[in-house]
Amino acid sequence: MIGLARVTGSLARLIGRPGTTSFRELGAVVGEALALRATVALSTDAEIRHAASSRTAAADSGVDPRALAFIAEAARRSLGFEVHREQLLGACALIAGHAIEMDTGEGKTLTGAIAAAYLARGGRRVHVLSINDFLAERDATWMSGLYRSLGVTVGWISQAATRARRADVYARDVVYAAVTEVGYDVLRDRFAMTDAERVSPVFDTAIVDEADAVLIDEAMAPLVLAGTLEQRSGESLTGARAVESLVEGIHYLIDADGATVSFTEAGLDQVENALGGLDLYSGENTEMLTVVNLALQARALLRRDVDYLVRDGAIQLISASRGRVAQLQRWPDGLHAAVEAKEGLAISAQGIVLDTITIQDLALRYDRLSGMSATVVAVAEDLLEFFRLRSGPIPRHRPLVRVDHPPVVFDSAAETMSAVVAAVERVHATGQPVLVGTQSVAESEILARRLRERNIDPQVLNAKNDAAEAAVVSQAGEYGAVTISTQISGRGTDIVLGGVDSEDRERIVALGGLAVVAVGRYPSRRLDAQLRGRSGRQGDPGSTAGFSSLDDELLIAHPPDRLPKRGSEARERLSPRRRSALLSSAQRAAEASRRERHRSTWAFTRAIAWQREFVLRLRDDIAATDVAAERVREAAPDLSAPLSSVPERALRDTLRRIALLSCDEQWTDHLGVLQELRDGIHLRALAGEDPLDAFHTLALAEFDGWEARMYASVLAAVRAMSADDLRRGVLPETIRLPSATWTYMVSDNPLGDAMSRAARSRGRRT
Repeated sequence: MIGLARVTGSLARLIGRPGTTSFRELGAVVGEALALRATVALSTDAEIRHAASSRTAAADSGVDPRALAFIAEAARRSLGFEVHREQLLGACALIAGHAIEMDTGEGKTLTGAIAAAYLARGGRRVHVLSINDFLAERDATWMSGLYRSLGVTVGWISQAATRARRADVYARDVVYAAVTEVGYDVLRDRFAMTDAERVSPVFDTAIVDEADAVLIDEAMAPLVLAGTLEQRSGESLTGARAVESLVEGIHYLIDADGATVSFTEAGLDQVENALGGLDLYSGENTEMLTVVNLALQARALLRRDVDYLVRDGAIQLISASRGRVAQLQRWPDGLHAAVEAKEGLAISAQGIVLDTITIQDLALRYDRLSGMSATVVAVAEDLLEFFRLRSGPIPRHRPLVRVDHPPVVFDSAAETMSAVVAAVERVHATGQPVLVGTQSVAESEILARRLRERNIDPQVLNAKNDAAEAAVVSQAGEYGAVTISTQISGRGTDIVLGGVDSEDRERIVALGGLAVVAVGRYPSRRLDAQLRGRSGRQGDPGSTAGFSSLDDELLIAHPPDRLPKRGSEARERLSPRRRSALLSSAQRAAEASRRERHRSTWAFTRAIAWQREFVLRLRDDIAATDVAAERVREAAPDLSAPLSSVPERALRDTLRRIALLSCDEQWTDHLGVLQELRDGIHLRALAGEDPLDAFHTLALAEFDGWEARMYASVLAAVRAMSADDLRRGVLPETIRLPSATWTYMVSDNPLGDAMSRAARSRGRRT
């Protein structure tokens, strides 16, 4: 299906709109709904509730304008909002199963609620998925009056919600939740022993808020359910000590793109001496070779306050796509432990992976999928390819009057910073509020320090204080405000001119609205557009300016062809237009690289996904039937005598439980084998093999006979039990539930897998 979508996208590209669609036909539905406004306004609340769930025969293949009109009237009465044409058009597109692009401040929250209410009144079960708990709670609470007036039940789920709370909310018509919470509930349900232990989310309809962030930026980040595992913190600490005195250029080399680091011969000698003369390339020391490679990666490449924070004695990752702390995320392959050792922190337990699911696999479970964001069209081709989801723009309610100044590209980062300081100082002198978008926590703090030296006291919003995000962003439109932000830019929170209550609005409008200043360009044009979109909301005045340099990390990581060397005459002769074009080229390369990583990761997960579905069907069959008892009796007739002495019901219950636990244990072991395969599969390319084909072949071979091995473990457990054990349900020591479980999201590993790193170092060694 994805291959077909790629062909469709290629054909669409020829006519200039890959993955997009027009909502022109839905305009007629909106027109009819608006024409009914005067009539509907005379209805009683009871009539509105009844009419909102009625569907005309002619509307079976589309949206019923009459029901839409009644829901819009319910929104006016319950929330005090006059629903405008563009919001109704957006709601129609969501109901029809599309992704919509609505600019910041155009009312996406209300648009999504109207669509959810319409679908719920029509009998659908709706999940409104967001990027975090804050937005889920805020929007569910904010829109609750609309749902209540229509007789639609609504609730929200947070990370702290109990199992009972989750089960209760999932039984409601509309559920607001962070997408990760739904994914974790799927994983936990997968290990439930009885129906009563499940919370059972229903995968009927999903409306995804900030769809580009959820479905594209986070799509392939695996959500993980882990169990306790023996901790081996000593190795990570040993590795950290072995590399702590190494010097760049002498003991190790960092590649030009800053993404990989390798030992030199002198570096390897020093590390081996520090380890007591250990030969890292002997077979018995392969694990220590990986440990010291990870320690070097952590020391040389991962930067505190750029890639991660240290807070409350723990490592917290910073999301590259959103600039905020990536809650519950960690690096894989022992890299997380290596960073903890580098910072002198307690090494957290890695755990054993019990099961995983990607956000893309989770989203594709829904029968009907739609989404909304201010920057959807830019990833329309991706949404079509990976989700079969077409996208389109919704017109602004009021015309855009924001002034976007041409970008300025300097030769060095120092020139960029000086220009940004001067621009902020100039605008701030007038009292016009300024929002500055930076690339990292470190950069935001450097800029703040430079501004304070000029007696400007900015509010700094970055991953270090993202708990104050909503409050800081809501005040960014006040007179004289200067706000410095990493990429988060307060998604989901409007910047209101004149402050939260708009008390000083007219003065800010007269000054030109909110001024946005961008420091550098992000790896995606969408992120640049999101920052610009903070200004000029709902027809407000505003302005944007961008300052970059040819030394920016974007150009270093994705250097375009014919980039003149620093200090060369050719570089000095570059025109402003050419400089900007070089950065645009690097952005396109970064976007293409991300898309290819997405395709590659998705392809690698297909064999695992198929195997997981097989195991889940088998597990469901075991839980719902007596197949476990039947298989044991068939495979071991010699056990018929001891089994017959156990009451039938007790025997069936015990064998069912043993089979479920054996199924879980065997699947966990299989996942471990597959991870080991994938860690080294790229080495197959050295032999001229295609790594993806090789992985799928090996994964299928490893899975062959899985069910037989699982039931063999059941038989082994039964043979180790006495009749009294079977009667009382006392399990043998060979089968144990995890003593503790927890969930986290694996961050994309920016440094490659462990085996590839070891291979690079081995290549340099030889």
